[in-house]
Amino acid sequence: MARRAMPVGMHLINGNQSRLTKKEIDQRQEAEERLKPKKNKVKPPSWLDKVAKAEFNRLAKELAELELVTNIDVNALATYCDAYSDYVQCTKIIQDEGLVVEHTNKAGETNSVPHPLLTKKKQLHDQMRSLAIEFGLTPSARAGLAKPKKEPKPQTAFDMAFGDRV
Repeated sequence: MARRAMPVGMHLINGNQSRLTKKEIDQRQEAEERLKPKKNKVKPPSWLDKVAKAEFNRLAKELAELELVTNIDVNALATYCDAYSDYVQCTKIIQDEGLVVEHTNKAGETNSVPHPLLTKKKQLHDQMRSLAIEFGLTPSARAGLAKPKKEPKPQTAFDMAFGDRV
């Protein structure tokens, strides 16, 4: 499976491992600027519940300050916030009912089993985690965004003569 394309700024932060020329970098920056979505309609969708809307507003404010959220990111952020709300709800139910519940099987026997919402809670956690990484909401994702640019090597005579052709 091919690697995901990354913005040219991120590509440069990672050290220009594909050896893009200055011309290619400029072309990509221009193309990215033309394709940059607007940021004027970052509002929580109406289908989110109260907890999800509160989380959406909190995250949208933080991400807007970092210029990491645009109009076309609204649904992905809303999906994260919806999973967050469901996660909170599952957690509250599990806290009220306990980690182990009584279950009566078809034979009429009662057994203690792990709470069925524990599985759902794990699924929601995984969904939230994958979306959180996309938005840089985890420490490791932010660390990846904050990698310092590698210092350019001094150009040799060979680089000066053939740098754009290699």
